[in-house]
Amino acid sequence: LASLAALPLSSAWQLRQVAKPQDLGTVLSSHKNISTYYGLVKQYPDILLQLPNYAGVTLVAPNNNAFTKYELWDPNNKTMVTNFLLYHIMQGTVSTAAVPQGVSTFVSSLLTDPAYTNVTGGQKVIIDKQPDNAVVFTSGIGSRATVVEPDIPFTGGLLHIVETLMVPPARLETTTRDYYKDLQSFLGALYAAGLVSEFADQSNVTILAPREDAFQRVAPALAALSKADLANVLRYHLLPGTVRPSVTFANATHLATAADGGQKISLRRAGNNLYFDRAQLLQPDILIANGVVHIIADVLNPNATSAPPDPALGTQAPAYSPALATDSALPFVTALPCTTDCPVTTTAITGSGS
Repeated sequence: LASLAALPLSSAWQLRQVAKPQDLGTVLSSHKNISTYYGLVKQYPDILLQLPNYAGVTLVAPNNNAFTKYELWDPNNKTMVTNFLLYHIMQGTVSTAAVPQGVSTFVSSLLTDPAYTNVTGGQKVIIDKQPDNAVVFTSGIGSRATVVEPDIPFTGGLLHIVETLMVPPARLETTTRDYYKDLQSFLGALYAAGLVSEFADQSNVTILAPREDAFQRVAPALAALSKADLANVLRYHLLPGTVRPSVTFANATHLATAADGGQKISLRRAGNNLYFDRAQLLQPDILIANGVVHIIADVLNPNATSAPPDPALGTQAPAYSPALATDSALPFVTALPCTTDCPVTTTAITGSGS
């Protein structure tokens, strides 16, 4: 012990690096700031039986404060707990040192419960390395969990401690209605065209969702469409059978959509900007239960695809005419089903003889 104490810090660090990793239970019990997580693992030991042994595994352990921050957390809900635990287990060994800076990485978790996910190979998690080298795991409803203690080795994998729970992605309807308010018209249009199930229930989709002012600008043109034509327009915003992170979109390529005949959409890059036909990508990589959503600046038109974008313009010309100013009423929101903000009749109810 005396000789170890006399070692310089660099040598002690090297000894730690070459030392044989401890078993998972020992590692978890030695970190008191994840005692809540460790308690759940002990309460549901069957979770550990699902750990893959072929190529390592990565555990993302929320610290104790993370559980108190998540208002919906219910430790007595077995289904919630087990699926949250599975969502915090990544397939393969993911070292933070190997995460590229500035490029989002999609990894698969062990969460496969159909009630929580409808993507092949396990629900996804997005990993990003920030300019300050902080590593962030992004999950459902835009929840971001920053790694506070990275790359803790154990026999068979790595452990990362984070300060926020990762939330399994919600369905398309919940995500757009409750967490991305700029997509109300898009969701309403899906209801109006009878396409909610097609977009939300099929597995492995990539959705290009125009923001609200995009719908405002072309509201008259869309209002003039038949239900079938509106449905075809919206299907042109759906890439079926594939979960496409934004990093995979390459310049001068074409991707099949769900529109009539599998009509293809054109991708163009100009500097740091990406365009679908001429609609700019604004917010990429929003995870949903059955895939991923990318918010775009304009409503796409399957009948007007040839005009390229002008990167010098902050706002592209609409692909429809006539167009309205963005202060017009939001289209399609009246098609949204009533939830918590239901109108209440003001008609008085009186008994007989009143």
